[in-house]
Amino acid sequence: MDVPTVTRDRRSFDEIFSRIARSDTLATIWYDAYGDDYPEEASPFSFVTAPELISMGRAMAVSEGQRFVDIACGQGGPSLFVARVTGAAVVGIDSSYVAAKVATATAGKRNVADKARFIVADAAATGVQAASMHGALSIDALQLMPHRDAVLLEVSRILKPGGRFAFSTWLARQPGEGPPFPADYGPLLAAAGIDMESCHEPPDWERRELSVFALIRENVVRLRAELGDTVASGLATEAEKMPEAYPLIRRVNIVGRKLAG
Repeated sequence: MDVPTVTRDRRSFDEIFSRIARSDTLATIWYDAYGDDYPEEASPFSFVTAPELISMGRAMAVSEGQRFVDIACGQGGPSLFVARVTGAAVVGIDSSYVAAKVATATAGKRNVADKARFIVADAAATGVQAASMHGALSIDALQLMPHRDAVLLEVSRILKPGGRFAFSTWLARQPGEGPPFPADYGPLLAAAGIDMESCHEPPDWERRELSVFALIRENVVRLRAELGDTVASGLATEAEKMPEAYPLIRRVNIVGRKLAG
């Protein structure tokens, strides 16, 4: 089964990020599907909810005077939300220059530039100092990464011993069926020196995501006018094909803790 989100390259994300933040139609679609549960800071590109982010912030157990890293931070909305509710500072990592630029500008507009830094780097080679982060976050990104093992090793490298990694992603319901997603992150995390503490599906995730895709299909003409043919066509293709994958995948929130030593 072809799943467009898995095959997008980094250059395409620069174009996507440069356009989606300006789309009133996308913003309306996400708010129609998620209502008050959609984080104010987030741009309409992630499926994460405010309750999920609050839960992940608590799971990381970060607070004022501490720092967490956001792997594949995109335009920084989720990490800025978590920074606001926890009081911790964030270092965001993304391979898209456009995303990092937008995230930096957003932090300035919200008067939190002193507590947010966004870096253009590969998720598996961040350049962040070893054992310097109290927590780590990643939102709806690991399913896009073919080198997950290397990314998890990098997360482990930059976390302090005992630091927690909280992330959202999708799993295969059965190994080897559907999109090329793991069926279990436990072994992958363990290989990186991270103990998986919890894994659960957030409430009502499937209905809301299917609602987003249905609304995208209904608004293709408006989206083409706002986003251009390339980005709008990518969204439309995904909205047509992803519902076919839902019997084979499930959305999860996972928390792991870096082992000492």
